[in-house]
Amino acid sequence: MAVEADPKFVREVISLGGKTLKKCMQCATCSVVCPLSPEDSPFPRKEMIWAQWGLKEKLLKDPDVWLCHNCNDCSKYCPRDARPGDVLAALRARMIAEYSWPSFMAKIVNRPVFFPLFVLIPIVLIGAVLSIFHLTIPSGEIEYSKFIPMEYVEIAGFVFGGFAVLIALIGLWRFWNALTDGGGKTVILEPKEGAELEVKGGMCFLDAVVYAIWDIIRHSWFKVCGVNRNRYYAHLLMFYGFIALGIDAGVDVIAKYVFGMPHLPLWHPAKIIGNLGAIALFVGCSMAVYNRLTNPDAKGGSYFDWFFLLTLYAVAITGILTELARLAGSVAAYYLYLVHLVVIFMLIAYAPYSKFAHLIYRGVAMAYAKATGNEPKIQV
Repeated sequence: MAVEADPKFVREVISLGGKTLKKCMQCATCSVVCPLSPEDSPFPRKEMIWAQWGLKEKLLKDPDVWLCHNCNDCSKYCPRDARPGDVLAALRARMIAEYSWPSFMAKIVNRPVFFPLFVLIPIVLIGAVLSIFHLTIPSGEIEYSKFIPMEYVEIAGFVFGGFAVLIALIGLWRFWNALTDGGGKTVILEPKEGAELEVKGGMCFLDAVVYAIWDIIRHSWFKVCGVNRNRYYAHLLMFYGFIALGIDAGVDVIAKYVFGMPHLPLWHPAKIIGNLGAIALFVGCSMAVYNRLTNPDAKGGSYFDWFFLLTLYAVAITGILTELARLAGSVAAYYLYLVHLVVIFMLIAYAPYSKFAHLIYRGVAMAYAKATGNEPKIQV
């Protein structure tokens, strides 16, 4: 069987954070210590081999890359400090670039040199709105709708949010078809007497996803991490903090357009949920940043990791500061509000190309693992 190696792909993996790839000596310690590695198809040893050889086609169709939750147990015990967790994180970034559309967007989002451009885009767009509609900072009580009408913000949110969802769905469908070789369903094969293989069963895409939802809600796969256990708590706070903020925003829109209530009071349940979510998001991001800076087993992470984490952190910080400045009656609230809109745009519009996309790709891979029986050796 001919092996089609791709040296360019190897260089891409190294540039995306897999700098230690070539240190691997294939001892398989990583697969042994990983609690999430399945018995029948263990990772990350095979992924390290394929990445060293540049087997691009194999890796881009490998769901096990996404079953890794980057707890770094493998990196902790690697005798060569090859850091398989970092290599698999780089492979995930490369897979997002492969399946997202247009693909060049994900590739340039992964390059630090383009970071100023991605910050400048929302600044220019917001500046254009302020200029075209002659919007200026009003005097008197702090009220954001007097500065920038909420309809403008909501329309922009629906447009860019809808774009992000569409791009994410395209990437999701491409990834699923790559996993199933275009069949759109999973198939389990078993030996049968008198025949080589028997089709045991299969399930369509939507059915398979249902099996992974409960694991995602519980974050159960994060619980089995050993050396980097704090990631479970940080990730849980960020996940549910973001959901709480989404609930608050959704109730705000319903209250405004259905019940004619443009402003909900601070003691409204939705506002309480939103404020608690903001605090949870801030604490979770703080824990994640601290862990990356101080935990020797985490070792910082790649630019791809930091881009998403710091953008999410900026959303939490600017949102909290904006709220506090408004309650204090400070005109600084308007300037903080503008910064908050910039980072919100960066988080949402670039979501399909950033680490935010992990949610859908990992969800699909977990569903695929559930459907094919390729689950962790430790049941969660």
